[in-house]
Amino acid sequence: MRRGLLCFLLGALGIGALAIACESSDPGLGTQGIHPQPQPNRRPVSFTAPCTATSCGDAPSSLATPRCKPLPNDCSWTDDTSVSYRPCDAGECGPAPGAEVCPANTTFKGNACGSENEGACLWSTACMPPRSTTPCPTTEGCGPQPAIGVICTDGGSGGLECMQLESGCSWQRTCD
Repeated sequence: MRRGLLCFLLGALGIGALAIACESSDPGLGTQGIHPQPQPNRRPVSFTAPCTATSCGDAPSSLATPRCKPLPNDCSWTDDTSVSYRPCDAGECGPAPGAEVCPANTTFKGNACGSENEGACLWSTACMPPRSTTPCPTTEGCGPQPAIGVICTDGGSGGLECMQLESGCSWQRTCD
């Protein structure tokens, strides 16, 4: 009982390494004393109209910047390799898609009406996974920290933290 209380206090005080050592070294706890680790989130994905998460399926893990777009007629996943982009008037793209385009467990972040690589004007929709809860062991995997200000949706300011994503480590906002 005393050991359990000590481990709880160490964990509550943020001395995680000692608390983990307490939990894993207590033979009476077995696997119930081991807490699951947070999982990294998935990558952001984007869709070019008329493609949707339903018509595209899951993004292949081999793609660094997954975009599902009509290639040439069916919707297919590809790396986002646009070399040019021209904004178009919203009327040139037709009705704007909404959150229904995005896969489950992602958030609709918005649309842009534009022409990629001198093609037709089409809607591009961005869908973001929830923020990662798994920090990277070091910031080396994220590279140099961008010198940008982060404005949160509540009007406050946030920062950037090096977090583990599906494809490695990357800088992530600390707020929405």
